[in-house]
Amino acid sequence: MFPTFSSLVNYLFGTDLSWPVPTFGIFVTLAFILSYLTFWSEFARKERLLQFSTFKCKVRWGTRMKLMLFLGYGCIGFLIGYKGVGALIEQETFSYNPVRFIFSTQGDWTAGLLICLSFCIMTTFIYRSLLFSQTFTQMRSARPREILPTMLLWAGVSGFVGAKVFNIFENGHLYHSHSYFEILDFGGLTFWGGLIFGALSYLIIGRKNGMRWQHLADVGSLGMLVAYGVGRIGCHLSGDGDWGVVNNADKPFTWLPDWMWSFRFPHNVLEQGEYIPECVGKYCYILPQGVFPTSFYESVIILFAFAVLWMVKDKIKMPGLLFAIYLFIAGMERFLIEFIRVNYKFDVFGFSLSEAQLVGVFMIILSFIVTGCLLLKHNRTGVCSEAVTAENAKRRSRVIGDVGAERAR
Repeated sequence: MFPTFSSLVNYLFGTDLSWPVPTFGIFVTLAFILSYLTFWSEFARKERLLQFSTFKCKVRWGTRMKLMLFLGYGCIGFLIGYKGVGALIEQETFSYNPVRFIFSTQGDWTAGLLICLSFCIMTTFIYRSLLFSQTFTQMRSARPREILPTMLLWAGVSGFVGAKVFNIFENGHLYHSHSYFEILDFGGLTFWGGLIFGALSYLIIGRKNGMRWQHLADVGSLGMLVAYGVGRIGCHLSGDGDWGVVNNADKPFTWLPDWMWSFRFPHNVLEQGEYIPECVGKYCYILPQGVFPTSFYESVIILFAFAVLWMVKDKIKMPGLLFAIYLFIAGMERFLIEFIRVNYKFDVFGFSLSEAQLVGVFMIILSFIVTGCLLLKHNRTGVCSEAVTAENAKRRSRVIGDVGAERAR
C-alpha cells in the first residue's frame, strides 16, 4: 500500500522521494477537482438547454465589501506563509504528523505577515478601480455557473463535517482514546455523511437562486458518482480500513490477480495487523490474513456506472430521473458490498445491518418514490408537453437571435 503520495510515486517511477503528503488526501483533492469539472460541464449544458436561466443579483460596493475583500485575500496569504513556510522550516515536525502540524499553533509569523501584506498590495492593484471609487450599488445578470464555486465550497465544508460526524457515530468505540487532533485527521470519513450534509447545502443554495431541484439533483448525481469512485481509489491505495472480511477461498478465475481477490494491505495507513520484519519508520503493518479489497470493487462499479450515465444523459429527458437512477445504483451497490465488508452492525428487526446498509435501503426506497412522483407529474402535465416544447424552442431561437445581434454590433 501507499500511505503517502511519495511512496506511490517511488513505486511507479523508481524514485526515492519522501513527501509527507497522504495519498488519501491527494485522491480526495483529485475527486473534488473532477467532480467540479463534471458540475461545470453539466451546468453549462443545462444553460444551453434553458433549464438553468440567468438571474439578477445586487452587488453593493461599499466600505464593508472592500474590507471583506482585503480580509479574505489577507487571510489566505497569511495562512500560506504561516503554515506553508512554517512547514518548510520545521520539515521534520511536519513530516511526522502533517495534520497535527496544520491544526496546531506552529508556524512562521514573519512569513505569514509578509505574504499577507503582499496579497493585500496585489489586491489593491487588481481592484484599484473599485477600491478608490465611491460607494455604489450594481444590478447585474449572473449565470448559474458563476455561483457554482460558492455552492461546491459550502457543500465541501458541510460534507466534511457530515462525513466526520457519521464516522464518529459509526465507529464511536474507536475514538474513546483518541485526542482531538487524531479525531480531526482526514482519515476516517464516511461517504454517506458527506453526501447528505453536502447535498443539503448544495440544494438550498441552488433553490435560493431559482434553480429547480430536479435539475440540480441530476447534475449532482453525476458529480457525486465521479467523486465517490475516485475517492474510493484513494481508500484502496492508502489502505484506510475500507476493506472487507477475511477471504481464504480459492480464486474463481485463474487470470484474476491475487490482490483483486484477497489482499493483506501491507503498509496500510491505519497501521493495523502484524509488524512487517525489518520495516523502518511508520506504516509497518500488514493484515494477518487476506481480505476482500472492497474499496477497489466499489471504485470499479461506481466509475463504470458514471461512464454509462454520462453517455446516455442526453437521452434522459425527464428532469429528476437521472437522480432516481443514481439513488438506486448507489444504494444497491453499498447495500450489497456491505455483506463482505468489515463494519459495525446494528440489530434492525432481527436483521444485522450496518449504518451504510440502512442508508442504502433508504436510498433504494427513495429512488422508487422519486420515480413514481416524476411519472405521476409527467402524466398529469403530458397534455401540455407539446406546447412547452414549442415555447422552449421559441425561447431558444430568441436567445440565439439576441446573441447573434450582439455579436454583429
